[in-house]
Amino acid sequence: MRRVKRIQQALAKQKLDAIILRVFEGDSHNVLYVSGFSGSAAHLLITRKQAFIITDARYWLRVSDEVSDFKLVKLQRGKRVSELINELLAKAGLGPKSRVGFESGIISVHLAGNWKKEIKAVLVPTLHFVERFRQFKDEEEIEMLRKACRSTSKVYNEIVPLIKAGMSETELAFEIDMRLRKHGAVANSFTTIVAAGPNAAVPHHNTCERKLKAGEPVVMDFGGIYPGGYCSDITRTAFVPGKKPDPKMVEIYNVVLEANKKAFKALKPGIMWKEFDKIARDHIAEAGFGKYFTHGLGHSLGLVAHDPYDYEHDPFDVGMVVTDEPGIYVEGLGGVRIEDDLVVTARGAERLTTAPYWKF
Repeated sequence: MRRVKRIQQALAKQKLDAIILRVFEGDSHNVLYVSGFSGSAAHLLITRKQAFIITDARYWLRVSDEVSDFKLVKLQRGKRVSELINELLAKAGLGPKSRVGFESGIISVHLAGNWKKEIKAVLVPTLHFVERFRQFKDEEEIEMLRKACRSTSKVYNEIVPLIKAGMSETELAFEIDMRLRKHGAVANSFTTIVAAGPNAAVPHHNTCERKLKAGEPVVMDFGGIYPGGYCSDITRTAFVPGKKPDPKMVEIYNVVLEANKKAFKALKPGIMWKEFDKIARDHIAEAGFGKYFTHGLGHSLGLVAHDPYDYEHDPFDVGMVVTDEPGIYVEGLGGVRIEDDLVVTARGAERLTTAPYWKF
């Protein structure tokens, strides 16, 4: 109920009488965040005093189990959602001049056009209305993320002894994915990346049938979605046994690891995203590899692997969960990325991922 109240308070501040939130085939996680409903098709209508959830017969028993703070409304086959919304607006005492927000970043132009014709209210486009709340996690969310990250870290511990010359990238990815399920994940956060040898120089390599070779680096980037909907996202770089790694790759690994650790130590409430990124980037540049760090240091993490966050304007604060993933990628040689999931606390940062780093 706390999240509904926050939405209702925000409605008053933005001079809206209600807002419509929608999920269709997993295109948004805002319905899950606000209501707890994890299905793939539903509409929320939240007024300043009431909250309704609309879904169809496929989810009727499920919505009853998952949602407690909303009045449940069944969408009968053949009836339009807009008709139900009009009925609910009338029940709430809201007429044609009432201001009803909709998520302009999620609702298509086509659907918005239809709604403006069909819904008896003044429709007002909103942007990041719910996402602003999702930026900072409460204790319950952090605990779910902590469990997700620890479970995913166990996967890495089990995978390392399996790595050997001759196995393919896809074989290793399969082993990772199966162990994610074994340790409680209900789905992947994203498609698992396994990149070995020269393929490790491609940050988002498309895992393929290439065979691993002794001594070369293997970048493994993976994560799971766990009960409750929260994600993990971890990257570790290992080296295929049977041959000593190239000394240059050992140097690169140590530079990346130190960049990761420096960013972790610096993370605290009040610093801006650019400062966080700069700490790792400066270390890598000072080591002579600046041009080989080709992406941002990290991203917000939550209900999706790239959770909403206003990187440009909002400083870090307590409850922000972020990835720390510096990398160096040298074409023709290979690459290293080391990624941890961190939560900002009043005292600094807590590392949620617990998988060990490589020891030479």
